Amino acid sequence: MRVHITNTHHMIGVARLAQNMVTDIATRELGFRELGVFQYQDKNESKSSLISRFDGMLAGVEMGDVIIFQSPSWNSVEWDTAFLERTLIYDGLKRIIFIHDVIPLMWKSNRYLLDKWIRYYNMADVIIAPSQSMVDLLRQHGLTVKKVVIQKMWDHLVDSELGKEKPHYAPIINFAGDPTNPNKFGFGGTWFNPDVKLRVFTSPKDWGVGRNIEFVGSMPDIALLNDIRRTGGFGLIWSGDPYWLEYMKHNCSFKLSTYLAAGLPVIINSGTPARDVIEKKNLGIIADSLPEAIERVQTMTTAEYDQMVNSIDDFAKLIRGGYFVKRALTEAVFKAFYD
Repeated sequence: MRVHITNTHHMIGVARLAQNMVTDIATRELGFRELGVFQYQDKNESKSSLISRFDGMLAGVEMGDVIIFQSPSWNSVEWDTAFLERTLIYDGLKRIIFIHDVIPLMWKSNRYLLDKWIRYYNMADVIIAPSQSMVDLLRQHGLTVKKVVIQKMWDHLVDSELGKEKPHYAPIINFAGDPTNPNKFGFGGTWFNPDVKLRVFTSPKDWGVGRNIEFVGSMPDIALLNDIRRTGGFGLIWSGDPYWLEYMKHNCSFKLSTYLAAGLPVIINSGTPARDVIEKKNLGIIADSLPEAIERVQTMTTAEYDQMVNSIDDFAKLIRGGYFVKRALTEAVFKAFYD
């Protein structure tokens, strides 16, 4: 038996980082084989051409193997469904869908696609889902797959050396993104606090003038980790958009693991699925509003901060080593054959 895992190429952003990272862990640490997926405009591809494409991708697959589909491929749901359906010609093949994002839940404009995605998920033998609340939500809409593995948290591999010094307390909140993005975050334009600085990793914008905001710009992954580790303060997971905030209650945040991999205490909304582990392991601040979070930052002592950093230093070993992904993938393969 061999285990194969899909990996979508020619993408940009966090979706690419997540799929590439999972594939690196699966192939290097677990001996899985990559099935490369090309992201393209698939709407006008003929059925015969599509089948030929799939057969080429599946050339190394045999009966009794396992395929883990990293979902979505960021092609259409029809493409993802057709690809999985093509694997039905292999007797004894086990199919695992690793849900990174649920496109119909991410944006209102895609909500009409949810039934199609549920049909796709229901073709799997095992589902790897970000959280139990995501599973519960999908079940309300027709998910019937019995074998489920809960991911709980993203990893963030660190192959290069991080700075030796641990993060230090500072009244600074780091946000790895553009907080004015109207489709996800939408809180940057309302920020102002003279005592707590917001550092954002995007190019300078006029809306930040006079708001105690530092525009850092984008940077490669290891540079980002070392930058926020050296700067200290906190890493923020937040949204001012009600629809995206609701989605965040069910999904794992890649940014969360980025901050923790750097050793930085995090700030999360109380509805975030990772709340229990953040609270139990003393990894950051849990708040219901940004003013509450800012107040907690301002009133935190250096001793309290250092205690958090020490807790994170232990916990981050799991994230930097890829252990959440390894556990989820291994458990899913185990469930496919054993449970």
